[in-house]
Amino acid sequence: MRAVSLTNRGGRKNNEDSVGYVKAEDIWCFVICDGLGGQSFGEIASELVCNTICDEFKKEPLISQKALYQYIEKSASLLGEERSGDKEKADMSSTVVTLVTDGKKAIWANIGDSRLFYISDGEISQVTNDHSIAFMEFENGDITYEEIRYSPNQNKLLRAVSDIDNFNPDISEVTELKKNDAFLLCSDGFWEYVTEDDIEETLHSAKSPKDWLEAMLEILHENEGKKNDNYSVIAVII
Repeated sequence: MRAVSLTNRGGRKNNEDSVGYVKAEDIWCFVICDGLGGQSFGEIASELVCNTICDEFKKEPLISQKALYQYIEKSASLLGEERSGDKEKADMSSTVVTLVTDGKKAIWANIGDSRLFYISDGEISQVTNDHSIAFMEFENGDITYEEIRYSPNQNKLLRAVSDIDNFNPDISEVTELKKNDAFLLCSDGFWEYVTEDDIEETLHSAKSPKDWLEAMLEILHENEGKKNDNYSVIAVII
């Protein structure tokens, strides 16, 4: 299993994304968080959530729904305490997408609009659902899946990590993996400009996660605007 990661502030003054990865007992945990809250508090929220998930994983590295739920639950609890202790931080929150894998099996979870793409046999097999108004509009048939990228409601979230009372992650089943399966974890500042076709096509010609990421970044830079959002990505190939 090989992996590469990157985070960039894009066209913004601050980078409110956080990227984390840690290995324990031959199991890897990968995390991307995109903070919300303004005045740099999004940066605090994403870092707290990301670091907490990695720390909790190291204490008990398991590939299970229960364990993954508990990793994220702890981050929500600590973030809630941070929010309640400072009025200026009362609105801060974070998305999260996380993958736990030993290269033979995997499980993942998400809250918000940071995504995970699972690619098997050269094609995207599964994608996490966004928790946004735009995605709800897609589910209702009001817009197409592609139009989520351009919707003014794309970044209006219905779910995020904020505190223990509003905690509701989507968690996958444990999935058996095959050689050359791949995962892409990314914040919305990345998938807004790199399409599903781009993800598959660049993977087909890539010899490593680094090659794959560099090819996708070329596409992102061709399409991004001057004030594009922070973007973060983790590319994993089994």
